[in-house]
Amino acid sequence: MKIRHAQESDIEQLKALSEAVDTASHWTQQQWLDIFRTESPARVAWLAEEEGGESFGHAIGFLVALNGGPDWELENIAVLPEFRSHGIGLGLLQALLGEARSQSAGRILLEVRASNQAAIGFYRANGFQLLTRRRDYYMGPTEDALILERLIFD
Repeated sequence: MKIRHAQESDIEQLKALSEAVDTASHWTQQQWLDIFRTESPARVAWLAEEEGGESFGHAIGFLVALNGGPDWELENIAVLPEFRSHGIGLGLLQALLGEARSQSAGRILLEVRASNQAAIGFYRANGFQLLTRRRDYYMGPTEDALILERLIFD
């Protein structure tokens, strides 16, 4: 597996991954373009690729985060179901933590559906704690969002 910064030329792969994973945010073409073309707010994206033969290239996961200075936000993360429990999500999260730490971030925030127990377990195992709950935040179906945070320490 290889994790690298995603580029605008990766948008079709990023979109395909998000559509293949039910729990990922399904963004419009413009929202994907904004990641690479808008400086405010600054965003960064990583792409996880599976090794295929002598090269990498088969996209199997991604993570998108907003760089808000001291507060970063994990906005979107997805790993193809057949590649879960292979360290892909952890590798993507470590890439985010490393970059956030290098830019002196104080914490990383995220929101997750209250019913997404697999994701909540993953985040808690990696140092995220409950900050607050937003009642009826999600629609289709209506559901609470949990806001989790991870403090960054040197």
